[in-house]
Order: sequence, then structure tokens, then C-alpha cells
Amino acid sequence: MTDMPVQLPSFDAPPVAIARAHRRYFLTTDNWWFIIGTAFTVSIACITFYERDSLWIGLGLFFAIIVFLHTLRVSPTVPWIPGLISIVGFVQWVIAPWANYHVPADASVFEMTLQPPDYFIYAVPVTIMFAAGMYLPMWRLGTTDKVQRSAVEPRDFRVTCDIMIVIGMISFFFITRVGLNIRFLFTLLTYLAFIGAYGLMMVSARGWVWKLTVVMAIRVAMSTSEGLFHDLLLWVVYTGALIIFTKRVKVRTIILVAIAGIFFIGVLDEAKFAYRNQIRENPDMTIPDRFQALGQLIVVQAQLPVETFTGDALSHFVTRLNQGWIIARTMYWVPVQEPYANGETIINAFRAALIPRVLDPGKYEAGGVEYFERFTGFHLYNTSMNLGVAGEMYANFGLVGGIIGAFLFGCGIGLVYRIFFVLARSSIFWWAWAPYVLLYSMQAENGIGEGVNHVAKAFVVMLGVVYAVPAWRTLRLRQGRKVVA
Repeated sequence: MTDMPVQLPSFDAPPVAIARAHRRYFLTTDNWWFIIGTAFTVSIACITFYERDSLWIGLGLFFAIIVFLHTLRVSPTVPWIPGLISIVGFVQWVIAPWANYHVPADASVFEMTLQPPDYFIYAVPVTIMFAAGMYLPMWRLGTTDKVQRSAVEPRDFRVTCDIMIVIGMISFFFITRVGLNIRFLFTLLTYLAFIGAYGLMMVSARGWVWKLTVVMAIRVAMSTSEGLFHDLLLWVVYTGALIIFTKRVKVRTIILVAIAGIFFIGVLDEAKFAYRNQIRENPDMTIPDRFQALGQLIVVQAQLPVETFTGDALSHFVTRLNQGWIIARTMYWVPVQEPYANGETIINAFRAALIPRVLDPGKYEAGGVEYFERFTGFHLYNTSMNLGVAGEMYANFGLVGGIIGAFLFGCGIGLVYRIFFVLARSSIFWWAWAPYVLLYSMQAENGIGEGVNHVAKAFVVMLGVVYAVPAWRTLRLRQGRKVVA
């Protein structure tokens, strides 16, 4: 009888499936604990700087650091526009006002009207809830680190992008020659140049760098001719966000660029005071002359880094960032001198966005002059300024209602962003349109009317291009699956 081999039991561990790390808002739990721990440590370490003003500042600083670190970490993964908007809100509604209580404003009109405890008891919660509203719609979608980065290039796509750049450049020369009723339309047409440049960047088309540079130069020329640089800075930030995403820029590089950007903003902020004086004294200066004058002033100011962030220059810088003085003035004026609007400005904002001016000549006009004077008691001279989302919500509903209103408005912005995120799953080209539609959502001093009006009209223009232009028509939702690489 032949002996049968004995089968010995195996002591090797059974194969274990590698568990995929759970993610929330594109980060793992470990990442989140590090961010939260850092924010807590910094906010507690700084308590001696804000405890005499208001402990609410510590809570605001805690969430501001969380938003900043999260946005920094996920920027190479996804163009995180809700984070960028939230950072602007925290800087202009919380951090800059805090600084302005200790750094004198460059004019008495910009001083904080309320005492720190009375201001921050509203400003901090309203900013946190505004940010939370934008983050909420992405709760279920941010569970992955894989975001669509490539797509099949539509036929004649590069030619179409070049045409959009040309249309934007031509519209620039007509924008000051058309009536006010259609000037906003021409403004949207000038912005199409960025969409064309972004599209070329996303397919790494030959020459995309210099074409994007030309588009940005046109934007610089427009800002230089007007002496206003808000839109320029917005486009710079959005452009940077898309470059970081498409080219997967490392976090270390982002930090260095951010530091350089802050320095440049300080230089530009100080140089523009002298520049505006020059164009005020010489209103007939040509655009090339203005461009040259501004460039010379920036170069001179950049050579004075210490002077740029000390003394009067520091007052200018902090005052420019601080939009909290408007919120504080609104809280001081309403409801003592002016009753709560009870949603009137919100209704007017959506009415202005949805009904053409031809059908409603008396509808709300962008700029905020009427609301600013009504809810702050200040009369504006040769300038446009609005209450901002936080200020306008307080003017309508008071402290608690304003916080809830800001949260709901933030949800609206978050839902619009969510649309682009979902559509971008089928084609990366959708990200080129996100800054176009959400442009003014990042401008903390804008009113609700300006934000809603721009989103609505830009969305219509976007749909018109996507459905009418063959090269962009492949982005239509029902055809989205065909463009995935």
C-alpha cells in the first residue's frame, strides 16, 4: 500500500483586501485630524492677541485655518472654488476687521463703528455659516481623490478657443462705447477670452501660455484704464486655481506663489494710490501711458518691501482688505435709523436677474449706491459700494436671520459649484466655465444682487455657447459620456 502524502495545514494569513481610505472633501481622516489639530493649536496659541477683543475671534481663526489648509491641500486634486470664496470671506469679514481695531484706518469713514464684542458676535458666525453653506452640497461628492483630468478634444476645438479669445479682445474695445443697457453683455463677452485660453490650457495646446498671457494683459489694460483692479485679481486667482489643478502643482510651490501673491497685492494696493492721483490729474492719458505709469510705480514700490507693510502703507492695506466696517456700520444703523428690509433686497436681486430691463426699467441696478446709503447712512461720491452678503443679510433679517440667510445663500453658491463638479466628471472642459459663472461670488464686498445677476446671465451665455457652437456642443449633458478619454 502506497503512503499518501499528508496535506499540512497552511499557517499563512488569508489574503486581505486592501481597504480604501475613507475620504471626506477629498481628504482622508488622518489629513483632517492634522488640519484640525493645527488650527486648534494656532488659535489657542494666539489667544493672548484676541482675548481682550472677543473670544469669537478665536473661533473664526480656527475655522479660517481649517478652510485655508484644506483648500491648499486639495487644490491639485480639484479647483476648490468654495474654499477660495470662504478664505476671502474670513479675511475680509473677520481677520482684517480684527486688525483694523489695532491698525488705524486710513480715513475716519472706514473705522469700525461697533466695539469688537458687538461686531464679532455676528461677523464670525455669519462667515462660518456662509462657508458651511458652500461646503454642504459637496458632502457626498468629495469622497474620492479621483477627478476627471482628461477628455477627447472636440473637433475644431482649438480654432474655436482662438475665436473666443479674439471675440473677447474685440469686445474690450467696444465696452466703453455701448449703452449701459448692454454694457454688461459686452463685459461677459470680454470674459469669453478667458474661457478660450482655459480650454487651450486644458488640452496643452501649442502656444497656450502666451495666449493666456495676452488675455491677462488685456485684463490688466482694462483695469489700468479704469484704475480698478478687483476683476483683475479675481481672474488671477481663478487662473491660478485652474493651472494648479490641470498641471498638478505641488503644495510647496502653491505656498511660495501665495506668499509672492500677497506681497504683490500689498505692492499694488500702495502703488495704486499714487497711480489714481496721476490719472486724476491727467485724465487724457492713453492706455499705453497709463500702463507704463502703473508699471513704474509698482517697480518702485516693490523695491520697498518694509515700507509696503508698515506705517501708512499698512493702514492702507488693512483698510482695503477690511469689509467689516460696512457690516459694522449696517449693524449700527439698522434697525435704529432704518427698519429691517425683511427680504426686500433679496426679492429685488432675483427679480433683476430674471426679468430683462426692457420689461422692467425700474429694477435694481448694480453698484449698491441706493442700498449702501439706505442701510449705512453714508452718501457715496463717485464710487459704487455695496453691503456684502453678510451686511445685506443683516439689513434684511437681523442677527440670527442674517446668519441663516448667509448659510442659505452659501448653499446656493455651493449648488452651482456642484453642477460644474458633476458635469466635469464627463469632461474637464466644464471647469473652464466655472470661473466665468462664479466670478463675483468671490468678491466679499459685492451685494446679493450683483452676485445673483452675474451667475444668472453668465449661465445663460454659457448654455448658449455650449448648445450652439459645435466644438463646445460635445459638453451637452446627454452627450457627456462620449467625451471621456
